[in-house]
Amino acid sequence: MTLPLELPESVQQYRLVSTTHDLQDLCQQAVKCGWFAIDSEFVRERTYYAQLGLLQIHANGTTAVIDPLADIDLEPLWQLISGDEVETVLHAGGEDIELFFQQSNGRQPKQIFDSQIAAGFCGLGDSMGYARLVDALFDGVELDKSLSRTNWLKRPLSDEQLDYAAADASYLAIMYPYLKALCEEKGVLNIVYEESQIQVRKRTQSWPDDLLYLGVGNAWQLNPRQLATLKILTPWRLHKARERDIPLGFIVKDGVLLELARRMPKSDDELSRIPDLAPMSRKYSGRDIIRCIQQAEQVPETELPKTLERLDDMDGYKPTFKAIKKAVTELAESLQIPASLVASRKQINDIINFHWQYSTQQQQRLPQPDLMVGWRKQAIGAELQAIVSQA
Repeated sequence: MTLPLELPESVQQYRLVSTTHDLQDLCQQAVKCGWFAIDSEFVRERTYYAQLGLLQIHANGTTAVIDPLADIDLEPLWQLISGDEVETVLHAGGEDIELFFQQSNGRQPKQIFDSQIAAGFCGLGDSMGYARLVDALFDGVELDKSLSRTNWLKRPLSDEQLDYAAADASYLAIMYPYLKALCEEKGVLNIVYEESQIQVRKRTQSWPDDLLYLGVGNAWQLNPRQLATLKILTPWRLHKARERDIPLGFIVKDGVLLELARRMPKSDDELSRIPDLAPMSRKYSGRDIIRCIQQAEQVPETELPKTLERLDDMDGYKPTFKAIKKAVTELAESLQIPASLVASRKQINDIINFHWQYSTQQQQRLPQPDLMVGWRKQAIGAELQAIVSQA
């Protein structure tokens, strides 16, 4: 049981930052301190890219709320996050990392400390939400999350909305030294840093266009010609969504994409018979879809993709899964952490799928499975490689 952290009287105090000069000063405070806590508020309901609405930072004793919609250059902040000098403290920072990467024109955040990851590895709880972690560490504090669905692009924001946003950075800054010390005491601090950076890699990496189809669920149901159709449709949808800045599902939903590849419609009339294909998608993308299908029909037999298999049905799957699970459990026990922090069922399936379904050339071009990267690879990588190779 952890002792509750003390809550300073100044926790609700913050200043508004709307000029580049003030932001530069705040970033300098972070450099002096060596770390800063940050949270972001954004809207991503009808766009492909998240729309930044607000940034909250605590640096060297000061909490600040930054208005990115004001006449302000955020470059000093992006330099800070992508530099090696200062530690960036986040909570469950996956979406924040994606946002920073996109806003900074492709610069990866460095020196990340994710408090959700830290809480898991130091024994407070796996995948803890921010409000739950605050409740666990602060006596008598219960965060009001009723404003979480605020339209952060709307101006002016109320004092209540600004107070709500600022509190996230303030509490995070108080939790950070405690969590860091707890991780150090348990001997997992280096793993927490590495795991935080692994999240950066996962959130900023991309698959080659011609291999995107491998990530579509239930693609194993398709024959080679249908897979060729899916292989062409998948990158088309991605680039169309990026170009129009709308969610992938607004172009074509995953299930519909699979059905298009299965049926390969050749006319608008046949498109109209595809279940759940929205009329607007047919109107604005119908010609593109038919063009992709026509292109797939021209792929020579010798160049068609290899059919995939349903993993659960493959020979040797169950004993292989069981063997990997055993290695994962033993590593978790040695670190005194839940096995889920070493590998989920999906992560185990990912490594089996990677080695059994993908060609050597594909493996070289795709991101490595989580179990074959970083501290996991160092601890049990050779053992897992032997398991998947012998099956």
